[in-house]
Amino acid sequence: MPQEETNGRSGYRWVVLAAYMLVAALTQLIWLNYAAITSQTQNLMGVSEFKVVLLATMFPLVYIPVSIPAGIIIDRKGYRFGVLVGALFMAVFSFLRLAAGNYTLVLIGMIGISIGQPFVLNSITKMVTTWFSTDESALATGVATLSLFVGMIIALALTPALLKGFGETQLSSLRWIVLIYSLAAVVVLVLFAILARPAPAIPPKRTEKDITGGEVSISRSSFSAILKLHNFRLLCLIILIGNGAFVGLMQLIEKILAPKGINSSTAGNIGAVIVVAGVIGCIALPSLSDSVMRRKPFVLLAAAASIPTILLIGGLQSTALIFVTGAFLGFFLLSALPIVLAFSEETTGAALTGTATSILLLLGNFGGVVITLIMEGIKGATGGTSGSFFWAMLFLAILFVVAFLIGLGLREEPKKREAPFIAVG
Repeated sequence: MPQEETNGRSGYRWVVLAAYMLVAALTQLIWLNYAAITSQTQNLMGVSEFKVVLLATMFPLVYIPVSIPAGIIIDRKGYRFGVLVGALFMAVFSFLRLAAGNYTLVLIGMIGISIGQPFVLNSITKMVTTWFSTDESALATGVATLSLFVGMIIALALTPALLKGFGETQLSSLRWIVLIYSLAAVVVLVLFAILARPAPAIPPKRTEKDITGGEVSISRSSFSAILKLHNFRLLCLIILIGNGAFVGLMQLIEKILAPKGINSSTAGNIGAVIVVAGVIGCIALPSLSDSVMRRKPFVLLAAAASIPTILLIGGLQSTALIFVTGAFLGFFLLSALPIVLAFSEETTGAALTGTATSILLLLGNFGGVVITLIMEGIKGATGGTSGSFFWAMLFLAILFVVAFLIGLGLREEPKKREAPFIAVG
């Protein structure tokens, strides 16, 4: 431990990372609270399917206007302040959903939680640059990111089980689920407030680029400067395509696989396999990226691997082969997110990484909404009667070809491990 402090690596960084992961995972669990039990919620609350779907849709919609202001606040106040704001919104507004019989109050509760989500998710890279050195940044970002997928998996597996245990025909069952998740939100808020320190005693080692970025003040001119960076503009387009395609695929996976004779339960399992493989990828590939100190090859690998796997999922009829192909897709595609975020942080510098992450995740959520609608439109225009999504999947594959070509334009300079972080002021 003393040796780690001398080298600018505090062993406490893993405690901070774990505390952050608890909050991040819970945001995803609460986001999919009702999505995992859509039909039961529709019946118990006596509302239309659209209204239930809207509860989850509020998250990407609210993310768009809130993301950049949240990022600016994170850069000004630090990652700890940002996460605490998001966790507080989540804990307070979650209890509002106990009025399960009043849809308006439940919707207001989900909107309030949605406002808090960007403060939590956009703090990922700021937390990493505060506590981790450059040669650990992609791995730390990957571990933090995988907590999002773990939260999704828990929501999809735990919520239906809880509803069944409390009684699927009683409205009080929804209240019990909400109460459990709301109390969990309070617990993780308190744990994060206690465990997450603002910064280590000795700043971690960063590259010379990060040192320069640390001196940049947060202003309108610096915000404009981010958008003028060549690599950052390309990363914006890549995450727009990559995250947008993933969201579209996951939201429509049941409809995509139904014409192949695959039932909703099996389709859900395939979606789970994609996410679980992505969790593994978020550890393996960012770790390898850190070891070779390169980002661009792994971004290109994700785009290249997505092209054939997307086409195969669209064309294959064998359920077993779709399971295998989905695992390959999740492993490479989801692992690209932490690498893109690490690449962004190294491009913009540590001082503005919160704002930069906000822009990227805003575009990722926007891409999810737009690409999902386009896929639905293509299906309707080319095969509405048969319900086939083959041409929509071909559209996704073409998008990844475009992402690969964009990735070729990324400029990556060799990184030095030796340069220590110099605290300014």
